[in-house]
Amino acid sequence: MLPTDTTISTELLRYLKKENLSISSFANKSRINSGTLSRFIKGQQPLSVSNLDLVTEAMNLEEGYFYSFYAYECMIQSSPNWRRLGPFIMRCAELNKLKCLDQLVGMMMDNLTYSSLLFDTAEALYHKGNREAALIIYKKVAESEKYQHAERLGMCQYRIFTCSLNSDQEHNLDCTIQFENYVKRLPDAVQLDALKDLANTLLSLRKWNKAKYYIQEMGRISRVLYSQKHKQARPSSRLKRPAKPLFGYILYSDLLLGSIAAENDDYDQALYYVSCYEDQSWVKESDEAAEITKEQFREWAKGNRYLYELMKGNTDVLEPYIDYLSSRENEILKALFKIIQAANMYHFEIDQYLDKFEKLILNHLKRGGGVGSYTEYIIDDRFANFLTDLGKYYIWKDNIQKGSKYILESLEISYKINSTANIVRCCTTIEHIRHKLSYSDLQKYAAIMKEVYYQNEKKVSGVFTHP
Repeated sequence: MLPTDTTISTELLRYLKKENLSISSFANKSRINSGTLSRFIKGQQPLSVSNLDLVTEAMNLEEGYFYSFYAYECMIQSSPNWRRLGPFIMRCAELNKLKCLDQLVGMMMDNLTYSSLLFDTAEALYHKGNREAALIIYKKVAESEKYQHAERLGMCQYRIFTCSLNSDQEHNLDCTIQFENYVKRLPDAVQLDALKDLANTLLSLRKWNKAKYYIQEMGRISRVLYSQKHKQARPSSRLKRPAKPLFGYILYSDLLLGSIAAENDDYDQALYYVSCYEDQSWVKESDEAAEITKEQFREWAKGNRYLYELMKGNTDVLEPYIDYLSSRENEILKALFKIIQAANMYHFEIDQYLDKFEKLILNHLKRGGGVGSYTEYIIDDRFANFLTDLGKYYIWKDNIQKGSKYILESLEISYKINSTANIVRCCTTIEHIRHKLSYSDLQKYAAIMKEVYYQNEKKVSGVFTHP
């Protein structure tokens, strides 16, 4: 509760007295109309947030200094007015005054008529990239709509889901569990993107069966909508459209189903799905954007056909696969994740390719784990597993020094992103070669595990032997 004897106007009056300034001279200094300033001091007219910023600047105070007072005065000491509240919310977000924003929106939600306006404001912030501020509003609106406006509640929960994902895999699992109950409340067009995001998150968490269910749902809905679209003589322009072309979701569902089949070591099934998104004869769209999308899937089909043949043990495709990758730098790292698995599985040497792409591996390693966008979090998880596989490869080659280096790097990243499964893999591998490790490697191992124990004591209790 703010002290009742302290307001923005009383603070301004103290400043005027201290600086021996008249209202007129301060009006000139702050570039505010003297009448407006006078009526504000007398309590006859509230300030707009833009005028509040001018007052703050003229008093030589930091931006947003009075925002907590302003929030209280807007909601308690005067009649709430959206013409002031809307711009004030945007300024709070702009200046990262998130505590003040949370306080204000909390007070506003006592009046449910603000729900729609606040949701639209959260959407504006979300699309501007200010997700922290948007998340605060989405959560408040969602709390107020537990039993009403199913579609808007679904949208709030979808935004909460995407805004909340971070580098902690256990946290991300909790986010998916919370969001799953709301995905079907979304309109079909938005639901496709939500199913895509949900599936990709579950894939990063290695929840293959759950991911498969949502991928199949994405494929089913997109096929229904695609059929409806082309049955209508004149498609309605009022229907909300998904972010990508409808046929793209159909192709993407097949691509992801192929990935799951590959993860389950069913490479014949994976190759079947490759043929599904490779064959685009049924796609009716032929505009420039559609052709770009179709070409992208054809390229993925070509690369994945090489990959799945390699994972079946056909090493004859390795050289053409590397040639294919050499001109696609953005795909090299992800491809290496699987190539190293094949090398460990079938015991063939890939040293020349690891040497060729060593700089790329080291550059990603320098970037570290647990930073960047949501898609980078997924890459970090896979990269941590790749480093473990890489370490195992060099251990198989009897290069213990290089192998242990990569295992320890993997352990450190796995700890940062809370990937318990890979922490176990790393520790199991290290324990097998512990007697061959250098003193410095043993020290590094002990230091990382100390952090793991302190931060995750309950989770890892009984799983590891302290080094």
